[in-house]
Parts: sequence; C-alpha cells; structure tokens
Amino acid sequence: MKEPFLSDYTLNLMRVAFLLILLCFISGKTFSGGIRGKITTQKGEVLPYAGIAVKGTSNGTMANAEGVFEFTMPAGSYELIFQYLGFKSATKTVIVGSDFVTLDVQLEEQALNLKEASVASGQEDPAFSIMRKAIAKARFHQLQVRGYTAKVYSRSTALPTKIPFLVEKRLKKEGVQEGKAILNESVAEIKYRRPNNYSQHIVSTRNSLDNSIPSPNEYILASLYSPEIAGTVTPLSPKAFGFYKFEYEGYFEDQGQIVNKIKVIPKAYGEGVFKGSLYIIEDRWAIHSYDLQTTTSGLNISAKQIFSPVQNVWLPVNQQFKINGSYLGFAGEFRYLVSLTYNKLDVDPGLKEDIVINDHKKEATAGSGDRTKNLEKLIKDQKEFSTKNFRKLTKQYEKEQKKENKMEAGSDRMVRQDSIVVDPNANQKDTIYWQNLRPIPLTKSEVISYSQQDSIKVVKDAENEKKKPDSTHFKARHLITGNTYSFANRSTFYFKSPVLSISYNAVEGNSLNIITEWQKKWDKSYRFSIRPLARYSFGRKRLYGNIETNIGNNKWNLLLTGGEMASQFNRNNPILPFPNSLAGRLFDQSLMKLYQQRFIRTEYSIKNIADILGIDVSLEYEKRKELYNEPSSRPIFFWSQYDYTPNRPLNDELANTGFPQHNALLLDLTANIRPWRRYLIRNGEKRYLRSKGPSFAVNYKSGLPFAGDVDYSILQGTIRQNLSLGPRSSLDYSLNGGGFLSKKQIYFQDYRHFMGNEFFFQWGDPPYQFRMLPYYKYSTSEWFFQAHAVWSLQHFLLTRIEPLRVTGLSETLQVHYLKVPTISNYSELVYGIDNIYRVVRVEAVAQFHNGKYQRMGFRIGTNIRIGR
Repeated sequence: MKEPFLSDYTLNLMRVAFLLILLCFISGKTFSGGIRGKITTQKGEVLPYAGIAVKGTSNGTMANAEGVFEFTMPAGSYELIFQYLGFKSATKTVIVGSDFVTLDVQLEEQALNLKEASVASGQEDPAFSIMRKAIAKARFHQLQVRGYTAKVYSRSTALPTKIPFLVEKRLKKEGVQEGKAILNESVAEIKYRRPNNYSQHIVSTRNSLDNSIPSPNEYILASLYSPEIAGTVTPLSPKAFGFYKFEYEGYFEDQGQIVNKIKVIPKAYGEGVFKGSLYIIEDRWAIHSYDLQTTTSGLNISAKQIFSPVQNVWLPVNQQFKINGSYLGFAGEFRYLVSLTYNKLDVDPGLKEDIVINDHKKEATAGSGDRTKNLEKLIKDQKEFSTKNFRKLTKQYEKEQKKENKMEAGSDRMVRQDSIVVDPNANQKDTIYWQNLRPIPLTKSEVISYSQQDSIKVVKDAENEKKKPDSTHFKARHLITGNTYSFANRSTFYFKSPVLSISYNAVEGNSLNIITEWQKKWDKSYRFSIRPLARYSFGRKRLYGNIETNIGNNKWNLLLTGGEMASQFNRNNPILPFPNSLAGRLFDQSLMKLYQQRFIRTEYSIKNIADILGIDVSLEYEKRKELYNEPSSRPIFFWSQYDYTPNRPLNDELANTGFPQHNALLLDLTANIRPWRRYLIRNGEKRYLRSKGPSFAVNYKSGLPFAGDVDYSILQGTIRQNLSLGPRSSLDYSLNGGGFLSKKQIYFQDYRHFMGNEFFFQWGDPPYQFRMLPYYKYSTSEWFFQAHAVWSLQHFLLTRIEPLRVTGLSETLQVHYLKVPTISNYSELVYGIDNIYRVVRVEAVAQFHNGKYQRMGFRIGTNIRIGR
C-alpha cells in the first residue's frame, strides 16, 4: 500500500528539482530588452533600494538589497535618473534594443551647501521658515492631484531572528526558521479620486510561506502631507511646531531644483512623533524625499520615500518601510518595498505651482485678497500669499470640495470610499509570470527562500495525503488547546478547551465548563449561531447550563437564550472566573456572590439607524433561588487576615440581602446615540469609525408585576468619550447617573450595583471599573452618580526617560468617583504604569471617603486573553 505513495512523493521531488533548474535557466534568459546592473558608492559599497526613474515619465523601479536592478523597457533612447538619499543623483542616457544593456552606476556622496546667512545667537533657525512654508502648502499639494491610476508592485520580507524554544520545532515544519526570509509579493492596480476615494485590484500575489492572498497594505495610501499617519503627527502637520524642533543642515541641487535638508527633532521622541531628515524643494515647498523613524509598542519603524516630477507635480515613486523589534520572545525584522508607476494622472489645472509663499513672520505680502473667491481664481489673480493666509485659503477650498462631495455622496459622515477586489487567480501565477513582471530583482537569499519553501510544500502536500488537517478533524490535543473547525458553506464549529474552562468559587466548588459554538454565515453579513454551555459543579454535584442562539446581520440581531446558571448578583459580572479562582484557592477570599437563576431571555437589537442610533430591547423571565457556600469549600492556603464570607453580600442600605424563592419578569430598553459618528465605505459596505465626539445612552428597566413578584422601574443615562489630546495622550471618561422611579417590590438582584474590585489582580483593561470599591457595599435602590476618567500619557514621570518611553511604556492618571445615599463622596486616585513588557499593568490606588484619605492599595493586571 505504501509503494504508490512513495512513487508519487519521489515524482513530486523530481518536479521541484525540475522547477529549480528551470528557474536558474529563466534567470539567465532574456525575454525582452531593458537595462540591468548594480548601484554602488565610489568605494564600491552597495546602495540598497536605490531608486531608478525614467526622466519625463512616471516609469521607474528600485534596486534590491544587494543594489542590483533590472528594468524591462521597450526599444528606444532614455534618460535614467539614479537616486539615493545622501548621494548626488546621476543621469545616464541609454539606448535599449532587443537585448538587455548592462549599466553599473556609482553615485557620489552629496555635499551640502550652506546659504550665506548664518544663524546668529538668539536668531531663529532658517529651517523654521522653510517648514512654515511647507506646512502652509502641504494640503495644496494633496489637492493638486484630482485622480490617478497607478500600477503598484509591493514586496514584504519578514526575517525572524529569534523564535521561542517552545514553538521553534513546530514553526520549522511550517517553514518559519531563524535567519530565513519569508517573502510576499503582490501587484495591484490602484485608482484614486479626490478627496479620499480609492479602488484596488489585486492582480497577483505570491508568498514563500503558503502562497496565501494578503490583505492589501495601507502603506501605499499614506501621505506625509497629512496631519497624521496612523496616530503619528507628521512634520507637515499644522500642529508640528508643538511637537518638533527643526534644524537647517544645508542644500543641494537635484534635477534643476534646490533641495533643503531639514533635520526633524521631536521635543520628546517616542510613540506619535517622527525623527530623521526631511528634504524640501525650494520655492515649491514640496517634498523631495524623506528618511524618518518612529516607534510604536516598542517596535522601531523606519520610512523612506523618494519623489519624482510627474506632469510638474512631485509624487512618490518608491517607498521603503522597515520594522524591527521583539514581542513575547519573538524577534525579527520586517521590510516593505513599494514601486509605483502612474499610468493616468489628473492634475487640477487651477492649482498650479507658479505662486509665491512668504513666511508671514518674516516677509511682507500683498493683501490676502477676497477669501470668498474660489482658490483657483485667487491663484490666477494673485501670485503671492503669506503662509498664514494660504493655509486658510486652502482650507476654505477644501471645504468647498467637501460640499460638492457631500452632494454626490449624500452624507458628510462618509470620510472615505474604497473598493478592494482580489483576482480569483491572483495566487496562481507561475514563476515565468513573476520573472517577467517583477520590477525589483530577487536577492540570492530570496531566491533560496522560494526554492526551500517549494520543497517544504511538496513534503507537506505528501504528508497531508496521510495526515488530516486540524481545521477539519478532531485531535486528542484539542482537549487541551481547544480548536475551531471549518466546514463547507461558510460554517464553523468552535470547541473551547475544558482545561481553560475550569474555575472555582465557594458556592460551587470546582466547576468544569464545556463550551461549543456552531456558526453559519451567508451573503455579506448574515450569520446564525448556536452556543450551548454545559457546567458541572463538583461541590453541588449538579449538571446544568444554558443554550444561546443568535441570528442577524450588521443592522439587526435577535438573541434567544435560556437555561439554569449560578449567576452573580451584579449582572455586569465584576468578578471574572480566573481572578476569583485565584482568590478562593490561594488567598482564602470568596469574592463572587451567586444565586440560582432559571431563565429564558430574548433580546432584539437594531443598529446604525440613521448612522447614529442603536436600540436594544430585551424581555427576561427568571426563577430566583438563594444559594449558600458549600461546606466542603476551602482554600489551599489559609491566611489569618482573610476568610470565606457568607454568600449573602454585605450592603449598607439593606441589612439582610437574603431573599425567598421568587419569580421576576424584566423589561430592559436602551438607546445609544453617537451624533458625531463617521464611516468609510469598503466594497459597498459601511464600516463605522470610532466617534471623536461623546456618545449618549439612556436605559430604562422595569420589573413587571403581572407575571412576576417584582415591581420597580429605574432610569439612568450615560455619557462617554475618548478624547485624543495628542499623539501620546488620551482622555477616556464616563459619566453615569440616575435613580429608581418606583420600587413597590424589589430584591437585592434588582439594586443598582457598581463595578467594584477587592482583589489585587485584574484581568483585562477596565477603564470604567473601580479599583478598591467593595463589590456590593454601596449598591442602592435610590439614586446614584458615578464618574470615571483615565488620562493616558507618555511623557509624565517614568516616561520622560526616553529608553523607557520607546519600549511602549505609558502612564495613566485616573479618577473614580461614586455618590449614593449611603456615602456622599467615595473617590479613588490612581497612578498606573501600562504596557510593562507590553502585557503587564501596575497601579497604585489611594482611597478617599468624603475627601478623607482611607488607605493605599496596589493592583496588577494583564490584557492577555485566552480563548473566547
């Protein structure tokens, strides 16, 4: 039975060997004319990723990491411009026939000239005046291009330099090894229309790991002319002088233009700012090129871009991005190359370069003109503007453009419209296709990476004939790890590891959960799921659980659930199972307070009504029964200062929180309003963005007496907002208040409870949870008001030290406040250090009652999540 398999396996290896020989043959064979060569310094040192452009056109390419380039071109005579940051551009004339021309180029280091004016003591550096002009004209340069069509070749190379021992062997089987490059190439056609409409067609893609289709990368759509890129303030932002200092380093000439080199110096380097060099063209005040670095979450990011003139507009033609760093034992480097060729470029004829921008702080300027005029007419009538006035005029012009777009789109909430289409055969292109199309040659190590992965794929394919994949077949190890199984027709089955579902509390003792979920998706956003949960309490020797079903799409959802559970009195579950298990077993604390709930519940949600409104309606019927601590419940370690407390919560307002067995029918209505919400459209679907303004919520809850034993009503409102205060600073706040309108019959479950905490360890990142508030001490059946504010910043105390700041470390200052009838003013002041090793959080908490200091506490937490 094995002979056929061995025969096929040998045949596959022979095929790979043949492909490798063919690849070597192809590498040396010429299919059409062009140029090839190597770009070095005058000392013979390689200039990696140097740019090559065809003068007078948008055609160009890049050299690879070894300085080698190969550029296919039709027969003819061309002037080629070779560029590299820090070196003089070289122009070479070549005549291309039916064969390749070899042209090795040496570039000379760029010497900077200094202007006659020198910076005297106390005077402003000339860089500031240059930057004021460049900033004033930044949006103008973005608006110049009304649209374009471009062909984009991108290549990403990931190089693992450190892999944890525990996963090293398994990853090696998948082709991931230390020191071995993982490649991904793609070719896309991009169409752009002003102001923010992009369409992308992924024509082809190739991956040395598994040849999967990558998500289109957003790097190629970013612009340094924008005020921010991914939350990082650019040097051309109107706010730049609040975050940067600039130094003039000299100028040089390139392609008939004077180019100023500006050193970009952040006032405090870290997340949200750049450092490096920016090259600005004199008089045009446009970007010639840049070499900038930033950091995020401890990762170092380097970005380089070279611009070339296309139809008298300087546009980016090649880009480089490099990311390196480490995380949870992994370390490596990621490099991303982009080469753009503009096929059709639509330049706004009214926004021409023949204008003069004067620094409003240094140079006199003619009157600013009538700002009610169209910017195009003003440019035609008035050739000279101050930096201040030109920024205002450009802003006014942009507003007019947005009004026009609003009339076309029908809403000013839409900020962008994209379409991304992946060709069905994008990952089926052969080696010959890539050899002919690839504008940046592969390096020797990249060729080896592809060939090695082809060999690994043959072995894996042969093994998969015998081995059943994890995604469709059960394995014994899934009992420990859990797994998601994928089936035909877009359906999945999820099985959570029972090992990760074991918990402990004083009422149930040890409990084991069996959680599964089957989900089916269809059309664009419809889904249906069934999620059964079985729970066995070893302490109560009882099996119970529930089942939950959901059906809906991105506009509505209907939920139906029911069963029997031991539930917390606070339905928001302030105590999570894992911290409670730690507290119960190791620290002799019974934090979680539970009651038995037999219930059936339905909930209907409508989302995105008029883009800003959401409504949730739920109806629940439950039978409630009091539970008590199991006599056998006991910790592993006993502590003199702790002890298990009864399962009846302690409360200042209600002396006895026990209750008789009773029934409850509960109606819950919630309306959420986000007036400042915006969205983008991708492939015809709306994708909502985080609102910059506050959101509002109104909630009404009532116990209906005609079918239950409770009779009450409560009304409350909430305001929440996350404010960006800068590139490394944000303020997240929440205000919540309300009261009971009636309470003819009410039990402790129906009180207004708050998100307290009495344990030193916190799971997740709860911005609206108290750090030291007793869980049920201040629960109320009267009125209440609470406020939470978390200020996150990266330049406060410890984060003033740059080596700590660039690791991604951040600090928080927090205020948590509660006012109820039983305590007038409860407050907590918190100082926290977040992102220690990117996963740990430490907080110091000061507790106050009516303004009087009570005690100090410390909290430690993590954001790591395991399973669903």
